[in-house]
Amino acid sequence: MEFFRDIEITLRKIGSSVLTPHRHHYFELLYILEGAGVHTINNNHYPYAKGNLFLLTPEDAHSFKTIANTRCCIIDFTKGLFSKRHHRETDRAEIAEFFVSLEYIFHNHQSLKGYIDMDPQEAALTDALIMQLIREKEQSRIYSGIIIQNIVFLLLNIIARLIQENIAGELKTAGIKSIVHEVTTYIQQHIYHKELLKIENLSTHFHKTPDHLNRYFKMQTGLTLKTYINRYKLNLVETRLRYSDLTISEIAIEMGFTDESHLNKFVKRAYGQTAKSYRKMTTIDFHG
Repeated sequence: MEFFRDIEITLRKIGSSVLTPHRHHYFELLYILEGAGVHTINNNHYPYAKGNLFLLTPEDAHSFKTIANTRCCIIDFTKGLFSKRHHRETDRAEIAEFFVSLEYIFHNHQSLKGYIDMDPQEAALTDALIMQLIREKEQSRIYSGIIIQNIVFLLLNIIARLIQENIAGELKTAGIKSIVHEVTTYIQQHIYHKELLKIENLSTHFHKTPDHLNRYFKMQTGLTLKTYINRYKLNLVETRLRYSDLTISEIAIEMGFTDESHLNKFVKRAYGQTAKSYRKMTTIDFHG
């Protein structure tokens, strides 16, 4: 298993009073090891302290204003990680679950407000995992690679669970029944399994008739199940076009399209241009 090499782990001191706004590769987790101050993300100001964990995407411009000298651990998910053609076929099956968690986080992170809120037990577990991650990275002992990978897996699953719980809470507050959240989560977790997302199979899984499930989902969300599935699939296609170097053909195969032409029609219906044109227009160069 080699793909953990595409996860960069760095320790950084932030000693200056103000760090100018900047962006990063794909997305990163930033854990405060010590210090205090204000972390500004997209002009929103969040006080931070030891033990806070932030999730940053490429769209986020962020900066620090320190009150006390700050040290943090950064887990940076690089572009190479999302270019699956760089990994052996045997790796792909092993990292499938990893990508599902990662994509769920990436496409639902808006539910997070500032740092990731955790209860004391989760905070203690996260701190222990980060400390072990740092030790494995610095000592580079036997099996360090697989341990680093598994720690990152566990952190992502903890974050994914917290995001799910946040969304469920927001929906409950808005008066939307929890089954809607269960359906959308199921769709996102099984987006690569076309058969499971057929309306008859979805309705069987949720113990509803196809017509009842579709009508209920539309009443609660304003979207049919098919529309929701296509929108989420479009989000994943867009992510690959913007942040990976997979070819259009590889993206088409990975996302379950018949061929590149089929994918182009799908993208053109949404954006009025081919996948290649959309990629040229939207790709962000963070190093240029």
